[in-house]
Amino acid sequence: MRKTFIGLHARTFSHATEDLEKVKLAFANVVGPLEMTVSVTEGHHGNLITIVEGETKEVRDISAFFERISDDDLNEILRSVDARTDEGCNLFLRLDKQEAYEGRVKMTDGDDAVSVRIRVGAFPHRCEIAKDLVKAYVSEELVRRCDRRGQ
Repeated sequence: MRKTFIGLHARTFSHATEDLEKVKLAFANVVGPLEMTVSVTEGHHGNLITIVEGETKEVRDISAFFERISDDDLNEILRSVDARTDEGCNLFLRLDKQEAYEGRVKMTDGDDAVSVRIRVGAFPHRCEIAKDLVKAYVSEELVRRCDRRGQ
């Protein structure tokens, strides 16, 4: 069986006004126990910004990430997959950092987010194939959930 997803990279920012440990917790609530790398940079106005990142190529980690996403948000991915997938066969999602800190993984269009890029294993390497693979995977995840609930 071919892997649908071949990599996941996540990143978020901790601004000087935020508690870095809380940002790390929010990050972990979204992506799970990935190894985090932390780096510091300077913002446009001289303010310090801490970047928290992590990545994986492990199927189980990527599957676990999708299991954290609600049915409503999985359906939103199905509706918006065209806008979320680029020519490089990457799926882009943004998860609300404040919600994640509270233990809820919820998609957002806002800036205060954990940004996730998921590489789709499309072959040949074409955007339309990647979109179809994402739709199939998300649909299957929704069906698995219904089956587990006995619906």
